Amino acid sequence: MGFDDSPDTIIEDGPMARPYQLTGGRTRSEAGDLAVEAMVSTPDGASVPADNELAAIFELCNDTPNSIAEISAKRSIPLGVARVLVADLWGAGYLELLETTRSDDIAIVRRLLDGIRNR
Repeated sequence: MGFDDSPDTIIEDGPMARPYQLTGGRTRSEAGDLAVEAMVSTPDGASVPADNELAAIFELCNDTPNSIAEISAKRSIPLGVARVLVADLWGAGYLELLETTRSDDIAIVRRLLDGIRNR
């Protein structure tokens, strides 16, 4: 039994193929890296992206700001994939980055984790 790399081989999409497809194999966005707690929303007058996954993320942020961690959970996509896609949307002007709290207070982190667990 060997590996068949002929062009006629059909490879079904599985759980490992989807994230790779969503980012085109990228682990970073050209727009830059965003923190998982970064809050994003849609700016006034922004149009919906043509790509289905990007449009779904855009719609999530249209009514209410979301963090990248929340987007990952709500869209059921890996956190790294969400970071790349959100950064792409931000870099293209579809999303705006909101100012977040700068603190080393562990209580904020615990509240964030509790909120994610309770969803």
